[in-house]
Amino acid sequence: MGFSVKLTSLAEEDAYQAFEYIRKDDLERAEEWLIGLFQKIQTLVDMPHRYTVIPESRTLGKEIRQLRYGRYRILYDIHESKEEVRILRIWHSARDAVSTDDIT
Repeated sequence: MGFSVKLTSLAEEDAYQAFEYIRKDDLERAEEWLIGLFQKIQTLVDMPHRYTVIPESRTLGKEIRQLRYGRYRILYDIHESKEEVRILRIWHSARDAVSTDDIT
């Protein structure tokens, strides 16, 4: 059995905002994007350590990894003792670097 995957409220809000932004131009594309996002997130059930630690981890003082999905960075941490992956943010790659305020 693999890890469980949970989204924080910030990550849920990020996904919703991205969906709404895409939906303005094309509802079908927005729906496909959202389905693809959640399919990509589910791949973290197995071997979540396979993706890279983000450069900001040193500044943040904790190990945060990222999985790329199109122009978005799916930022997550791993809780070994709980066998849990926690999705912290769905971060557009054009945005500034992640800060402590962005993930709390």
